[in-house]
Amino acid sequence: MTDNAFFPLSLSLLRARQRCSEGLRRLKRSDQREALRQFEKRFGHKPSLKAPRTWSEKVTCLKLDADRPVFRALADKLAVRDFVAQRLGQQHLIPLLASNPVLTRDMFEALPERFVIKGNHGSAMNRIVTDKSALSFDELKRQTDGWLSRNFYMGSRETQYRNIAPQLVVEQLMLDDSGNIPADYKFHCFNSTEQSHCMVQVDSDRFSGHCRDYFTTDWQRLPLKVKYANSPESRRPARPENLEALIECAKTLSKGFAYVRVDLYSLKGQVYFGEMTFTPGSGFERFEPDHFDEQWGNYFDLEHQLSLHTRDDLDRARNAQV
Repeated sequence: MTDNAFFPLSLSLLRARQRCSEGLRRLKRSDQREALRQFEKRFGHKPSLKAPRTWSEKVTCLKLDADRPVFRALADKLAVRDFVAQRLGQQHLIPLLASNPVLTRDMFEALPERFVIKGNHGSAMNRIVTDKSALSFDELKRQTDGWLSRNFYMGSRETQYRNIAPQLVVEQLMLDDSGNIPADYKFHCFNSTEQSHCMVQVDSDRFSGHCRDYFTTDWQRLPLKVKYANSPESRRPARPENLEALIECAKTLSKGFAYVRVDLYSLKGQVYFGEMTFTPGSGFERFEPDHFDEQWGNYFDLEHQLSLHTRDDLDRARNAQV
């Protein structure tokens, strides 16, 4: 039996098993019940869904009602590339090497020695390959089949992922002059007809001693800790030389939304798009001190966010915002 005949059957069996498991989990708990259970487990209390105040509560409300074309398309790591090309330009996209519903041997053999491969339909489904000769097709096939068999939405019921058709996305591995992955800047963008706010999240040393810091757009560090410790003074992230260009790209992509996190890379002065995330951490990452959760909740116009269904809605909102 050939690889092409065997592996799709194996993936089909994985998906069938996963669907059975997911069906049982949904029978046990509805999306709302499961989201409330997980929220209470992390925060010690249930969120208010009828009158949400904090950012975490509003993200929880959004994720339960986010299975709409506009959120689905932009949460899809392949489909979002068209949106970015239209709003920012093709030059801000990391070069796409391949995309396919399944990893085939021909696809694998055509890839360069270094690349990044990921699933388009969720988070924590990616692999950085720096030396393809040290990686077998069978190993990568098993890993990517595992990704493709999952419905990422089931983890914490982020419904924008529920109906994304799984695909593999392969992009060029972008490295700086020192051979390192370029800095990643995450812009938390809040917009309304009256005002806008933007905070910058920087994650450092993600593979050893992970630290996370938050900055204003003029690079003043905020006294905020979320999930990971802040960097010590000796390792505080430096202000990027092209900060203004990064901010402008983030604002351009976020306009029309009440809230979205826009992830960007900076490499040799050029800005590259990473992803757009509407429900970071599924709303489960605790703010320390917690008054930031309330402040971000005040910035987040959930009613506006839930008025968006299509790209036409987004375009109309974009024209109305400041």
